[in-house]
Amino acid sequence: MKIDIAKGGLLILSLAFSTALVAQDQGGGETVYKAKCGACHGPTGEGKSGPALKGTKLSEDDLILVLSKGKEGKKPPHAKPMAGMTDEQIKTVSHYIKSLK
Repeated sequence: MKIDIAKGGLLILSLAFSTALVAQDQGGGETVYKAKCGACHGPTGEGKSGPALKGTKLSEDDLILVLSKGKEGKKPPHAKPMAGMTDEQIKTVSHYIKSLK
C-alpha cells in the first residue's frame, strides 16, 4: 500500500491541530474557573468559603444546570444563574470541574 506523502502530512497536521484545540478548550475552562469560581471554591477545587468541587459527585449536566439556571436553596451566587458567563463557558467550566482529581 502506497501512501501519498502530501496526504500523510495533511493527516498528521490535522491530528496535531485537533489535539491543540482540545488542550485549548481545557485551558479555557481552567481560566474561566479561576476567574469566576476559584475565589470561593479554591484555585484547584479544594474548597474555601465554598465547598470543594474536586471529586464532586455532581454530574457535568448537574453542574451546567446549577451554573446556568441556579438552584433554590443554594448560597449566592448559585441561587440564581451565574452572571457574566456564556453557555459555552458554563459547559467548558463544568467539564473542567469534572476533570479535577
